[in-house]
Amino acid sequence: MAGVDRRTFVFSPMALEMQRHPSGIIYTRQFSDFLREKQHAEESRHPGELLSLEYVSCAEGEKAGMSWWKLAWISLFSAPAEHHLKIGETAVFIHRQSQRGLKNRLLHYTDGEVVVKK
Repeated sequence: MAGVDRRTFVFSPMALEMQRHPSGIIYTRQFSDFLREKQHAEESRHPGELLSLEYVSCAEGEKAGMSWWKLAWISLFSAPAEHHLKIGETAVFIHRQSQRGLKNRLLHYTDGEVVVKK
């Protein structure tokens, strides 16, 4: 895939293949596999919808330093095409603000959990 930087890094005891999307988001094969499997398992219940990944990182206040992510289905009509990204084989909507928050961060899936690392 053009524009994708592929690298191998160590995460815990195993080496991971990581890819950098042109938007700056870094993800592992395990994360892209997780998205693909979720889409295949649920897409029949969500016609006309697209997976949406949201990420929020709190910069101030009592929750400063904490972050949250959410994966949901949204209507294609409410997801501007310029924010549709291809993560592995899966089209995902990621809002511009979430893209900024995820830039240069690693998205990985391990032990049934999505992990976001700096």
